[in-house]
Amino acid sequence: MKRFIIIVLTAILLVPMTACSDWFTPREKNTRMVLLYIAATERTLSPYADGNISDMLREYVPSKKSKDQQLLVFFQNRNTDSPTNRSDATLTRYYMSNSGKLVAELVTNFGNEFDAADPESLAKVLKLAESTCKPTTRCMLISSHGTGALPIGYFDGDGEKSSDAFSISRASYSEGDAPAINPSRMAMRESIAYDSHSHNEIDIRDFARVLGEYHWESVLLDCCYMGAVEVAYQMRQCCDYIIGSPTEILITGFPYPVILDQLFNHPGQEGLENICQAYYDLYQNQSSALQSGTIALVKCSEMDALADICANITATRRSEMEAVKRLNVQHYYYNSKKDYFFDLGHYFELFASEEQYERFSAQLDKAVPFKASTKQFLGINIEHYSGLSCYVPSSSYPILNAYYKQLAWNQRVKILE
Repeated sequence: MKRFIIIVLTAILLVPMTACSDWFTPREKNTRMVLLYIAATERTLSPYADGNISDMLREYVPSKKSKDQQLLVFFQNRNTDSPTNRSDATLTRYYMSNSGKLVAELVTNFGNEFDAADPESLAKVLKLAESTCKPTTRCMLISSHGTGALPIGYFDGDGEKSSDAFSISRASYSEGDAPAINPSRMAMRESIAYDSHSHNEIDIRDFARVLGEYHWESVLLDCCYMGAVEVAYQMRQCCDYIIGSPTEILITGFPYPVILDQLFNHPGQEGLENICQAYYDLYQNQSSALQSGTIALVKCSEMDALADICANITATRRSEMEAVKRLNVQHYYYNSKKDYFFDLGHYFELFASEEQYERFSAQLDKAVPFKASTKQFLGINIEHYSGLSCYVPSSSYPILNAYYKQLAWNQRVKILE
C-alpha cells in the first residue's frame, strides 16, 4: 500500500513538472519590421524627403513596449554644403517612449561617402536592419527615382543615342493649381536609388538579388515606372506583394500618413489595398494636371501562372503579336522620345485570341488584385488600365531589345526570341 501511494504521488508530481518544461521553452517572437529606404540625393526629390518622413511619423509610430513592431528608416538626401552633395547616410530606429515622446535612436551613421545607389550598399543596410530587429516578417518601402526595367544609364537621354536629357519645367504649371502638391519628379535622369554624385543606379536584377537574401511580405516602390510586369516578375521570389505605379509618380509620392498604420496594424493584402486606395484618393482629389495617379498591387504568387499563359499566347500568336503597331497600344509615357512603357493588358488583347485573352485576363486579375487610375495622367488619356506596364519591342531600340532579352520575364514569355 505504501509503495502504491509513493508511485501515485510521484506520478502526480511529474505531471506539472512536464508541463512546466513547456512554460520555460522559449517561444519564437513574432517581430514585424518596416524598413524605409529613402535615397533622395537628386535635387528634385531631396526637398520633399524630410516632409514625407514627418508626415509618416506624425500619424503612427510603434511604442517602445511593442517589441513585435520595429520601424527603421535609412535616409540620405542632398546636402549642398557637402563636397559630395550628399548628407550623411543614416539608419535610425523610431519609436514612441513610455511617456509618449517620439524617439529617434541612431543605429549607425554611414557617412556622406555612402552610396545608396550601389546594390552592395543596399545589402549592407538590409543586413544591419536584420541584425538590429531580428524580424520574422519584413515590409519595405523604397523612395527614390525609378525607370522600371530599363538598363542602367538608358534613361539619361535618348536611350540609344544618349542625348537630350529629359526634363519638364515646373514653370509650365501654375502655382495655383494645387499648392499642396508640386508637379512631378521629372528630372534630368531617373533610376532606382539614383545617386546624383556617383551617377550610380541599381539594375532591377541586382535589386531582386539583394532583396532576395531575405523574404519580404511587401515591397512598396515609391519610384517612377516601377509598376512593370518585368519588375514584378524579376522580384516574384523576393516578396509576397509589390505596390508600384506604371507611370511617373508626382513629387508628393505615396500617401505617407497612412502607410505605417496599415503596414503594422493591417498586415497582408488588406492593408496594402488600403494604401493603394489612399494613393488613388490623394491624386483623384487634386485638380487640373495634378489629378494624375496610377497604382497597383501585385500578388507575386500569381506571377508564374500569368507568365505561363502569356508564353502560350506568344508561342501560338507570334505573327499577330509582331503585327501590332506600338502606337495603337495604351502608353504611359508623355514624351515621344521615351516610348518604353505600354499597358500589359491592352498589348495582349491586341493579338491574343478571344479564348486566350479571357484566360489571360482572369489570371491578370489574380496577379493584380487591386488597381486604380485617374482618367488622365499629365495629359495622357488612360483608356486601358491593367495595373502593369510592359515593354513593346521596336527595331529602333537594338540596345534596349538586347537588354530586355536577358530579363526573367522575357526568358519565360519570349516576347523577343
